[in-house]
Amino acid sequence: MFILTPDETFKATVKVQVAMPKGGWREESFVAIFKRTFEEDREELIKLSNVELLRRVLTGWEMVDENRVPVPFNEQNLEAFLRLTGAVREAMLVYWQHNVGAKEKN
Repeated sequence: MFILTPDETFKATVKVQVAMPKGGWREESFVAIFKRTFEEDREELIKLSNVELLRRVLTGWEMVDENRVPVPFNEQNLEAFLRLTGAVREAMLVYWQHNVGAKEKN
């Protein structure tokens, strides 16, 4: 079945590799809530920086801190998130993969 009028938002898991203080990496993840965009918006959105794109399409998240306390989606936390280069890159990639319907290969 194909739904011609999809929901306005969608959720997708974003996985981020975080460098550890003593070396090595740890994978962390959160669920991003994105605003769905449409084909007529694509050319305009492609021209945006990753940060500008996420300001437009990231509408919420399901995220916890190191103590497993939920991190509210608000302006202050969004600005802190947008300073994390790796997290921004991964969120942007996940947004495009899910918004255009591309599946990841195994």
